[in-house]
Amino acid sequence: MSALAYFPQIYPGELLYSVLARYHRHMGAPSPIQSTEAVFGRRLIVASIDLPGYVQALSGRLPPGFGWTADRMIDELTLLPYYTGFQPEGVSRRARIAMKSGQTDGLFVRLGMAAFRVGRVTRLRFCPECLREMQARYGETYWRRDHQLPGVLVCPEHGCPLRASGVSTTAWSRHVFVPADRMACPWNAPALMSSRNERVLAGLQRLARASRALLENPGPHRSLPQWTMHYRQRLQAAGLAYSAHRVDQQRLNEAFRRHHHEVLGLVPGLLEDGRFRGDWLAAMGRKHRKAFHPLQHVLLQDFLDHQELALHPFGEAPWPCLNPLAKHRNEATISTVRLHRNHGHLVGVFACPCGYSYTRSYFDGTGTIGPPRFQAYGPMLEPALREMITSGQSLRSTAQRLELDPKTVVKLAGALGIVTPWKPRAGYTAHVIDAAARTAKSVKEATRFTQPKKAGVRARIDWREVDQRVCRQVRQVAQQLRGKAPPVRVSLPQIERRLRNRGWLTKRAAKLPESMACVRGMVESVEQFQLRRVSWMIGEMDRADEPLQVWRVLRKSGLTGKHADLVRALLDWHFNSARRQAA
Repeated sequence: MSALAYFPQIYPGELLYSVLARYHRHMGAPSPIQSTEAVFGRRLIVASIDLPGYVQALSGRLPPGFGWTADRMIDELTLLPYYTGFQPEGVSRRARIAMKSGQTDGLFVRLGMAAFRVGRVTRLRFCPECLREMQARYGETYWRRDHQLPGVLVCPEHGCPLRASGVSTTAWSRHVFVPADRMACPWNAPALMSSRNERVLAGLQRLARASRALLENPGPHRSLPQWTMHYRQRLQAAGLAYSAHRVDQQRLNEAFRRHHHEVLGLVPGLLEDGRFRGDWLAAMGRKHRKAFHPLQHVLLQDFLDHQELALHPFGEAPWPCLNPLAKHRNEATISTVRLHRNHGHLVGVFACPCGYSYTRSYFDGTGTIGPPRFQAYGPMLEPALREMITSGQSLRSTAQRLELDPKTVVKLAGALGIVTPWKPRAGYTAHVIDAAARTAKSVKEATRFTQPKKAGVRARIDWREVDQRVCRQVRQVAQQLRGKAPPVRVSLPQIERRLRNRGWLTKRAAKLPESMACVRGMVESVEQFQLRRVSWMIGEMDRADEPLQVWRVLRKSGLTGKHADLVRALLDWHFNSARRQAA
């Protein structure tokens, strides 16, 4: 493999496509094929704007001491860092290998980007102001890679609308690298947008700069579960989540639209009929099961960066570690807290990197915070517990050292498989009853049912009257359940819970025949409940002016495709009823 005698200087922010186009112009080769063969050692190379291939072959032919490795070219001259900035590390590594070796066919699909309407740039873009500065500083112009990012409609530097050049990857030859000269970038080239509103341009410039920052410094890779946790924590810190696992989707939607109202309608692929295409914003607040487009990440992160942090119920981070065995006890080493609700109050789980975790409760009504409650010790417990047992410490002193209840210490020792010498305390054997006592107890229990009861001790229950009263209550409860929104299935357990407790009617079925007959007439089958729920959902969607499509109704009703015929029949009935009322 022979090294090139000449290769052009690479300018700041330049695209690899642009470098190769300038090389061809500088060398004055009669055919682009001759230039690609000299640079790559191959005659036909696809002139890709964003994800070029055979980068390893190119780096191997650069002049000695040029200082550009294949990895540096991929990081600083292509758009791969942008497309993999929010992908797991394995995805980025495989894409990098493909670009080095030239196996880039279908790479955009393998990155999961083909599923988005945002799409990739197929017509090169330029900024007239940038071209003037390039000409004055370097004596020639070039293509900037941050101008070719999806969703970037204005120049990140100057804030003016970008212009569409005459170079299209779909109209030109796939093997030609075209330089950014006056012919490709005419002064009358059409702008990507016509708005001159300062607020709109400022919003688009902020988005363009955030996209460029992702391209230049994507940061460490995270897995999909890590992105789920990241966004849920940030949404919770912004006061847009009920708990660590449930996002307030309505408030998020409204606040997000207010923040990005200047740009959402201008960037293609984000909205469809005024709604988020594919419901991507709500999906990003849920569990991440697939990759999202980098532009969607950029929009959400820009929104979160501009949100005021809600007051944390447990104060501001960091929080202290309460591990009695740690040298850093009472030091603020806990940076995050996991929140959830339990019996109506908020519970915070504080986990230190040392493994120790505890919980505290926040009571909304009074605004008070409960005392810390131990949850887990982590790896420090076992060696410390074994040492205290070996040294002969008592159970009480061990519990005091660990700041735990003695019974909890015994339980933890058993879970760790540690044999303890501690004996039950005095008087604990009172729970052991000898054979004579057991016999006497059995005799007493047997005679209790054979001896006549004392008169007037307990009045007899009129079960007929109870049956009639309970029957009326069953009807009332069933009506209440049918009036709930969203619908709740009228079932025997639901009725029992609202009357007394679960199992109360079932255990007394023989004594309450009228009530049980009333229950059988009131409860719904699964099919009946599904029919009622779908009808209710169609009405709600119609009032909200949502599209009444079968798949949308199925998803909102929590049903699968096997219920499509049911939904179609109810939609037909709904439309016919609406037409009759209009007539």
